[in-house]
Amino acid sequence: MAGSFGFERDKYEVSLAIGELELLPAVRRAPADWLVIANGFSCREQISQETDRHALHLAEVLQMALREGPGGTPGYYPEAGRVRQHETEMQKSMRSAAMTVAGLAAAGTLLWRLSRNH
Repeated sequence: MAGSFGFERDKYEVSLAIGELELLPAVRRAPADWLVIANGFSCREQISQETDRHALHLAEVLQMALREGPGGTPGYYPEAGRVRQHETEMQKSMRSAAMTVAGLAAAGTLLWRLSRNH
């Protein structure tokens, strides 16, 4: 995707064509027990959108190695545990944000009503 380039509507097809030259076919050919590593956000995003894999940042790979050791989590793509953890964290964050917005809306409504009564 080359940064924001591939996110732009009129450049999306070019970005996808470039990804199909080398990157995406290589990821699709990678054995299931290989890690796919890409430090750039846009590369990781394109890989997750256009393949059945999720690329990890090198820092995530190092974290996995420290936590899981060389064997990783058996029976899954090596990144599957990290992806599940990330999705759980995102859901928790979204719930927290929704509760915050709801609380602010309720407080705003209460303040508005109080100000109208005075």
